[in-house]
Amino acid sequence: MAKTKWIIEPSKLIIYPKRNLRIVGLIFFVLIAAIIFFLSRSEKDYSTGLTLGYYGVLLLIPLLLIFIAETKVIFDGNSRVLYKKIGFLPTGSIPFDDIASVQAYEIMGSGYNYRLFKKSNRHGKGIIVSSGYSKATNPNLIQFQQEVLPKIDELVFANAPVIPKQTIYDFQFFKEEGGVYLLRDNKIGSLIIGLILIGVTVSILLNPDFLTNEGSFQKILLTYFPAIIGLALLFAATSNIRFDKSQRKIIRSTFAGRVLKEYPFDDLIRFQIIRKTTNLIYSGTEVRAEILLPAKNKTTTLILKSFIGTKKIERFLDEANTILGRI
Repeated sequence: MAKTKWIIEPSKLIIYPKRNLRIVGLIFFVLIAAIIFFLSRSEKDYSTGLTLGYYGVLLLIPLLLIFIAETKVIFDGNSRVLYKKIGFLPTGSIPFDDIASVQAYEIMGSGYNYRLFKKSNRHGKGIIVSSGYSKATNPNLIQFQQEVLPKIDELVFANAPVIPKQTIYDFQFFKEEGGVYLLRDNKIGSLIIGLILIGVTVSILLNPDFLTNEGSFQKILLTYFPAIIGLALLFAATSNIRFDKSQRKIIRSTFAGRVLKEYPFDDLIRFQIIRKTTNLIYSGTEVRAEILLPAKNKTTTLILKSFIGTKKIERFLDEANTILGRI
């Protein structure tokens, strides 16, 4: 199947990230045309006008796929503007100065593509600039990385001014007390729901006749499952994360401080931005810390914060990096 297509000119780069839909559309067109031909020969009783109208609507589906396949992203070096078009229809533009990065983006754990991200929303959904790839050894992907990415760097970032990050003193996501920065996290909802679910299990245990008509497995499940979920929510509600500048450690406290795990600042490798979906619907973005465990010669991840939107993630990362001394 066709992959990413592109045209490189001295001051312009044109990328067709969805050309693979052209083949899909053509296959559907042939299949639907064959079905229409078969039905037109076998079903003589239908009105010709109604039949043609119905078949026309069916043929619009593959034709729409073929049209979308002509989506193109144009990097114009003369105007320093990115233009996006579907066929001949313009769908938007972005000045080069508003572009933050072009980087790989994981697709539901089954592969990845390359996307462009704006400075105003560095961790959002982004604009697709390549087809999807399942293997890093894909020849088209390797060629894309060798030819297209350097051209994007040349056109967009080569002459872009370098703006240093500013140290933050007014923290929104951390509460500072004596050099210890407590990560703010509203957990009252988890605490209340956890207590309610545990209360459900207690109520069932106090009323053994409540589930007399259920089988043994169903009775055990309905009795103890709410308590399991409730305990998990209580565990989350009694946990917190602190950045201790004096000790230069990230400290995770659970069970109201009874269990502590400490990670030195120097063992923090990077922050991971994980975009989550549930049944193909966006369900939030997590910021995680990837931390080296030298004694075990492996890494672990620590979930720091979840966001419904993505525009505040960059601010959160700037605050965390300020505490870490990286800004």
